[in-house]
Amino acid sequence: MGSNDGRVLEEGAAEETILRVAGKLRALSNNGLHFADNPYQIETFEQMLVLSAELTELVDARPLAQIQRHFFDDTRYVSPYVVVDTAAFDDAGRILLIQRKDNGRWALPGGWCEVNELPAEGAVREVWEETGCRVALSGFLGIFDNNYHGGGGLHHLYCLLFAARHVEGRPIVTRETLGVGWFTPQDLPWDALHAAHPTRIRFAFEWQKEEPSRRPFYDLPRHQPHPTWQHNTHQE
Repeated sequence: MGSNDGRVLEEGAAEETILRVAGKLRALSNNGLHFADNPYQIETFEQMLVLSAELTELVDARPLAQIQRHFFDDTRYVSPYVVVDTAAFDDAGRILLIQRKDNGRWALPGGWCEVNELPAEGAVREVWEETGCRVALSGFLGIFDNNYHGGGGLHHLYCLLFAARHVEGRPIVTRETLGVGWFTPQDLPWDALHAAHPTRIRFAFEWQKEEPSRRPFYDLPRHQPHPTWQHNTHQE
């Protein structure tokens, strides 16, 4: 059974709630804009989208105008996006990390899945593109909901985490990175990690020790499904 002992709940609980509500409101607005054909309905859903941006601005460093522009440029966003990360280990048991160019923080190699690409293929590709190393996958570590591990941001992300072993290649700095290197748990820059990555990295080191007994991670359900009008009809 999966574990949720790494979930970030105490720190930034208010910010987490705001982002969750704003994200849900945004998805509902976009879904409504997709199906609405009445101008008054369209205006209502656009107002909902503006409210979602205003909520997001409360806990996001970006200016409101930038957030609104991003939301209105991406009205296809109606469900979480999928990304892949890879915990690649060398023969010494060290993990491979990159230093991101966008914010200078350290992270696992990873990124968006591409169309017509298997998640496992994306996991291998991202390591190659960001580090110059070739790896072979050795396990699937789990699915991490970015919203519940300190991620936040303008999109709700599901991260598929893979484990891999180093096959060949010396780590190099690429156009996407400022730095790259192998780290043990003791020399890893824990205070300079990208959001949501501490939980994944800790789990990866635990998996490395306990493999194959360690089961894949998943966040445990928080709520029971709400009954809909269909359920109420059948109960009458």
